[in-house]
Amino acid sequence: MDKASVLGDAIKYLKQLQDKVQDLEVRATKQTVESAVIVKKSNLLYDEDNNDADNKSCSNDSFNTQGNTLKGLPEIEAKISEQTVLIKIHCENHKGSLVKVLAEIEALGLSITSTNMTPFAGASLHIIALAQVDEKFSMNVKDLVKKLNQAFKQFM
Repeated sequence: MDKASVLGDAIKYLKQLQDKVQDLEVRATKQTVESAVIVKKSNLLYDEDNNDADNKSCSNDSFNTQGNTLKGLPEIEAKISEQTVLIKIHCENHKGSLVKVLAEIEALGLSITSTNMTPFAGASLHIIALAQVDEKFSMNVKDLVKKLNQAFKQFM
């Protein structure tokens, strides 16, 4: 190979890399993240405190007015980013809680890819579940949190 063909190939490769960078930048700007959390007494508080207009959050605080004891209702937070859902739940520690939570998540059209459950202060659980969206999943983040909260009311 002569120097001219090596330089030509290098220039083509650099142009391909530049196109790939531009494509990835476009994908990154299109990616949206929604989040929601349920609020005390099942009042859904919708709040856009992030600078990005696509980021949404809601909150459900399951603690009493002193903020130190857990009532029956869980604290549920969910974030959806493209085809991935992150669900965080802080709830009372009951036998079978994790199994019931995971079954409900899968019943909503999500495929669980990983979970983490940590006992907290002896009487509560902190559950984190990462899931992929199935084709039958068709709800927004607020509806997802509401459905999970309703399920907790039934089995807790």
